[in-house]
Amino acid sequence: MAADPSFLRDVKTYYDKNTKRFARHHDSGVVDALHRGVWAPGVTTQEEAFQYVNRLLLQEIEGLIPHFGTPLRVLDLGCGVGGSLFYLAQRLPVEATGVTLSPVQVELANERARALQVERQCRFIEADFLHLPDLEPHPAVFAIESFVHCPDTAQFFTVVSSVMPSGGRLILCDDVLTSPADTHLAPQAHRYLSDFQRGWHLRSLIATPHMQALAANAGLTFIDDRDLTPYLALQSRWDRFIALCVRLGRWLPLRAPWWLNWVGGNGAQMCLLAGVTAYRFLVFEKE
Repeated sequence: MAADPSFLRDVKTYYDKNTKRFARHHDSGVVDALHRGVWAPGVTTQEEAFQYVNRLLLQEIEGLIPHFGTPLRVLDLGCGVGGSLFYLAQRLPVEATGVTLSPVQVELANERARALQVERQCRFIEADFLHLPDLEPHPAVFAIESFVHCPDTAQFFTVVSSVMPSGGRLILCDDVLTSPADTHLAPQAHRYLSDFQRGWHLRSLIATPHMQALAANAGLTFIDDRDLTPYLALQSRWDRFIALCVRLGRWLPLRAPWWLNWVGGNGAQMCLLAGVTAYRFLVFEKE
């Protein structure tokens, strides 16, 4: 099934327009991350919070080395500016590939790889992760906060399975619905969910059991699920300011990428607070 070209174009534009601003002004820019901080037990600093998901990735991927050897091929689907791959490349003998729709992100990731002197370990390509170029088998594949953009969830798992050897692992860290998509929601919760999906260009916000079934159909066995929602820092002063702006500007004809980012971000927070969504770390293994 071919992805909707207009949707992919919208996602590309969203990241082309927002990435530099986000990296420049968001707290996570200190670690080249474009994902959320997780204040799990033992996390005491902002940097540790934004590296927490990368630490979980490291633990999963390190466990594959005894079986598959080194350099271990690692594939990041929706790599942003490369923060997770840089974290891995500085700690493990990996051969890493990052995939993103955004040429702006590819440019920034390559610049940062050179600055960190990991350009021989890390390469970045502009591509749709539902239509990957020819790749050698990758024992470790992950997607952090990018699965939700996927326009065809079944195809996602089929494509990932096709580039993984038996025993390889897929790691997803993303928002999921806490109930099936056809569950009736209160009007306000439905509005928050709509804002989240519209503002951040989401197509695959689904419940975990649905995700597990799609993965199983592609030969990927579900093996781990960690709920990170309780450790997210929600409703900061900045978050409350954005929420106020979104309420006041809801009926204005605003279409700028930064505005959609605000609308989606506020929707994401409200969905988490209302229990409509959860933020989970999921692991699957190729049969």
